[in-house]
Amino acid sequence: MIGIDPKTGKTVTGIAALTCRFERILTTQMTSRIKRRQIGNKAIARLGRMQSPTEAMIVQNLSLEALANPVNGLTAFKAKQCQAISRDAGFLVVVRGLWQGNDIELQVKL
Repeated sequence: MIGIDPKTGKTVTGIAALTCRFERILTTQMTSRIKRRQIGNKAIARLGRMQSPTEAMIVQNLSLEALANPVNGLTAFKAKQCQAISRDAGFLVVVRGLWQGNDIELQVKL
């Protein structure tokens, strides 16, 4: 997997590319990209609501749905567990899964 780090503009490969793509997918609102409207995460639209355990569960489910969507390009990553943790201004989404035979943990702030 090859990608471009949005912070530095440098080419990244392997786990760094996966991390960049993971962050981009989960922090992009679905339908916000003009030419690729199917890319993104529906959970972004729910961030203005009151934080509760129910809302955290909905964010978890929508984040897993975004990771499983083949259009998002993360089909090689198989999520095993997702947890949305309430933070001051949103959620911290922690996803544990399998990528290229290795157990990894990825996290992003929403």
